[in-house]
Amino acid sequence: MYGPFKKPSLSLAAMLLASTALPSFAAAHTSVESEPQKPATETVIVTGQRARAAATTVAQELAVYGTDVQVISGARVEQSGAINFAEAVQFLVKGVNVGYSPDEGEYTIRLDGGGDRDTLVTLDGTPLYDRGPVLENIWGATIIDNHIIENIEVFRGGNSLYFGSNGGIGVVNVITKKPDGTVKGDFGVSYGSFNTRELWGNYSFPLDKEGNHSLMVYGSLLATDGPRIFDPALFTDNVALSGGIQEYPLNKNNIGVKYLWKINEATEFRANAIYTESWFQDPFPSGESYSPNTLRYPIIDATLTHKSNDKLLIEASAYYSNPLLWNAELYPVVCRIATGCPIANQATAAGVSTRTVPRGAWTGAVEPAFAHGFGTTNQFKSGFVEMGATARATYNFNEFLEVVGGVQYVSYKDDSDARFAVPNNDTATTGVFIDVHPKLPFSPETGISLAVRTDFSDAFDSKTIWKFGFKHPFLKNYYVRANGGTSYSLPQTNELFINNPRPPTAVNDAGFTTIGNPDLLPEETETYNAAFGYTHEFGDNRLFVELGGFKTEVTNRISTTSGRPLIVTNPITGTQTPVDTFFNNSFVNEINGWTAEVDLTLGEQWAFNIGYTNQDSALASGSRVGLQLSETPEWFATASLNWTSLDKRLKVQLLPRVQGDEWATGGPAIAGTTRAAGPDGRGADTGVPRYRKNFGNYTVVNATLTYLAGEDMQHRFMFRVVNLLDEDYAERWGFGNNFYGSAFNRGEYTNTDDRYFYGYPFEGKPRSFYVTYATKF
Repeated sequence: MYGPFKKPSLSLAAMLLASTALPSFAAAHTSVESEPQKPATETVIVTGQRARAAATTVAQELAVYGTDVQVISGARVEQSGAINFAEAVQFLVKGVNVGYSPDEGEYTIRLDGGGDRDTLVTLDGTPLYDRGPVLENIWGATIIDNHIIENIEVFRGGNSLYFGSNGGIGVVNVITKKPDGTVKGDFGVSYGSFNTRELWGNYSFPLDKEGNHSLMVYGSLLATDGPRIFDPALFTDNVALSGGIQEYPLNKNNIGVKYLWKINEATEFRANAIYTESWFQDPFPSGESYSPNTLRYPIIDATLTHKSNDKLLIEASAYYSNPLLWNAELYPVVCRIATGCPIANQATAAGVSTRTVPRGAWTGAVEPAFAHGFGTTNQFKSGFVEMGATARATYNFNEFLEVVGGVQYVSYKDDSDARFAVPNNDTATTGVFIDVHPKLPFSPETGISLAVRTDFSDAFDSKTIWKFGFKHPFLKNYYVRANGGTSYSLPQTNELFINNPRPPTAVNDAGFTTIGNPDLLPEETETYNAAFGYTHEFGDNRLFVELGGFKTEVTNRISTTSGRPLIVTNPITGTQTPVDTFFNNSFVNEINGWTAEVDLTLGEQWAFNIGYTNQDSALASGSRVGLQLSETPEWFATASLNWTSLDKRLKVQLLPRVQGDEWATGGPAIAGTTRAAGPDGRGADTGVPRYRKNFGNYTVVNATLTYLAGEDMQHRFMFRVVNLLDEDYAERWGFGNNFYGSAFNRGEYTNTDDRYFYGYPFEGKPRSFYVTYATKF
């Protein structure tokens, strides 16, 4: 049976975890006493508690040449106790707003006022951008395992030069732990509220005496019943009767293997293979009675680096990914016949009796949406295959000129079931880029970057994007930096070709719900980012302050016709049904904002950090500027307060997040005459959704208490409290309707009546508790 009705097998990951745990007892004493290995890269001071952190070559270069680079170490993620990646970045990374509902198992990462397609998340350089297969979205960032994170590198501003499309507002690059030729490892267990269980481990070891070849195996298990997501009182009545009120369990397995070959002092080769499987529920109060999902996500990647001398560095990388999704969606069958619906009862000795279900009532049956049913005949897989390769060379001509050049190839192929009848959407894009770093003889400390990239693709003829950056220190402790650039984002497959009907029967006349638009154009992004900063070290104390701003314009923003639907006629009943599709918005998405950050470290015991982001994101046409876009908070602030005892064994951390106004919109457009009816069948209206809800203005505080035991502090005991103040808040706000409601189907009101629509919160996690034990060896 296919994914959703077969929970993920834990045996393979459990066996792997057991293999990582067993060597710990034999190797713990030796490995703890061994000298720590030097990082593979130089260190760079970047934002996020200004401790020095090993950063990749790209991160170092971007920081030197004016990009806002923030590096969050794996140790900070570990100390936060975050269960999923969204929790980690939402509290540790400035300027991050998480989209959708992390506790449900679906989320995206958004930087500086952008949407889901403006921030590119990568895992060791492999893009996790959701290509949107025809079934529905695949949530790539959800596969990231917090326990294997070495660093999180965040690059703000246009960063498509090296990373390709969808980095228009920023890139979040997750660097994972890797073998280094020594014996080392981690093992941990956690238990907490909602019956949340975690088990994880990794083990690295050399394959030869010299340590030139080494291997790491790792795995993790996460299983939770999950907190309540929706208020049962807000469900459409027939959805509730058919089983829609339920728990939201989440199960996720990660396993992987990593290989290192130190070819010589100047050259190394790395290869990684990971496999993630997750199982989660996502029914909504107004629709599905039952909606389990299974996501399977394998990734293979490899890198080769060679530094022949002080002048030349060559880097090459390649990856393969093949995410697959199975999704079931069962909907209540509601009687829509005025005289009632005859329903057969169970057969008896006297024969088969029938009963009549009144109009508007649930018939006792559920039915699947197209491709969302049971087994191989009614449930279709959806996914894609993506492959990419990048070759990059950095050459230092002399003290006044450095040049970075390279080529990147990315191919995409839809891997969905043939019964979706998706037209050939295979694409291949080849990008050529050059980044020039001149030095000014009169100001050699000024970093300057001037770059251009041209992409050639099957999806378009060619596109040229550009990027600039500079950073200039002055008066010893001060600096000014700025960067800007352009990018683009291709339409997703589901936006182009989705065509998901529900069964057009006389009993349940749902008809089509959403259809694709194959004529969509890519989104175009132009962004600028600038800041003024101050750093000062005095004794064992360190202060950092930065004040910055950003400005972004997105044209051809891909939107939906929700509220201005097309009209499609049901072929069986003749009923006209509103249908949503996608279009390129003629308005420009203008995003303007400013940021502030203060970082203060006092000796070895105290560390403070606070980051503030204020952002306006709206659709504009000329001087006309619309309302703040949905699910984009107008402002928010994050902070961390850390205290460590003198013996460094006891640690206390507070992580508050304060969020200002955040709006959600829904329902049909407000009636008006500002838009004339067009040939697409859409009527005149204002284009402004009827309903608007402010679900922001809340404060959530997480806290951890950690004690490090053992001679080398290798044993970690942690107690974590989530939502310390037990704030009642919503992570997201949705708008549903009573299409399956009894009153609507009895004809008491129409689908334009206010009673037809309603809103509901995606509830934030209440106060909850977790305990963790972990050891390093």
